[in-house]
Amino acid sequence: MALMLATGFVNTAWAAGLATVTIQQSNQEHAATVEGVVEAIKFSQIAPQVAGSITVLSAKAGDEVKAGQMLARIDTRIANQQAVTNQAQVAAAQAQLVVARQEYERKRRLHEKQYISQAALERAESDYKTAEAQTKAQLAQSGAANVQTGLHTISAPYAGLISEVMVEQGDMAMPGKPLLTVYDPKAMRVVVNVPQSQIASIISGAKVNVLIPAAVEAERNLIGTQVTILPTADAVSNMVKVRVTLPQSLASVRPGMFARAMLPVAAAGVKTQIYVPAKSVIRRSELTAVYVVDTKGRPQLRQVRLGRKQGDSFEIFAGLQAGEKVALDPIAAANFK
Repeated sequence: MALMLATGFVNTAWAAGLATVTIQQSNQEHAATVEGVVEAIKFSQIAPQVAGSITVLSAKAGDEVKAGQMLARIDTRIANQQAVTNQAQVAAAQAQLVVARQEYERKRRLHEKQYISQAALERAESDYKTAEAQTKAQLAQSGAANVQTGLHTISAPYAGLISEVMVEQGDMAMPGKPLLTVYDPKAMRVVVNVPQSQIASIISGAKVNVLIPAAVEAERNLIGTQVTILPTADAVSNMVKVRVTLPQSLASVRPGMFARAMLPVAAAGVKTQIYVPAKSVIRRSELTAVYVVDTKGRPQLRQVRLGRKQGDSFEIFAGLQAGEKVALDPIAAANFK
């Protein structure tokens, strides 16, 4: 993303029949104009933890869902059978525990009357403790089976909107493979990439103007409520992600929409820049130029060095100065007599 200072072109005029634009210094505040996308603060890819055939799929893209609402169900027949088996094993272990407890109590009374040896009592006590441990193990295994059965039902983690469904009823679900995505449309933010050399110049706590061209007119120009600069930079692009939180409950703003944020920056951290309309630039082989209209209204071809494109404009690194006039239509300027 290029940083766009408020040095630009204004005052479209006509010079000797040619439409021109004057490059001049603007009075706007210093701001870094960066582009990015809208994303939901709460966004989840929902994947199962168990494998199986999808027997119920009650959600589709665009549905509004409530927290805990069932979205899909995976075949539970094997899990249910395992749960029934575990319950039977628990019942058997509990029956053995009852018998072992009764035997231990009987042996303890006999030992008190010195009818049996200490060794016989200890064997009965050991059998009782073993049965008790086996019962606890079976109960734990049964609880795990019940949890496993519950994992076959996929529910919404929070109230939101289904943005995508990646499967169909009857498909095979696999652990970790996303089935659908959901997000909370009430909480949105814009994520932009800022050159790391400009991060230090961003003014903390200042208001951030955000433009979302695809939103309805009432929600197109917004004020960011919070700016968060992430603590790491991308090693390849040398960019730092900056998050700008948007106002709550925007009806027309959706994740993935293009957005432009004007980050207030300190004047010392901003390089003066000049921009020209993209349609005024001529590219012929290795020549990149514009027609500059002199004081007598005559267009003259001048080579320029372009920077990055910002919207409908190109940044000019060399070849132009503020105050000069540039022909908007290079073809008309070339044929000017």
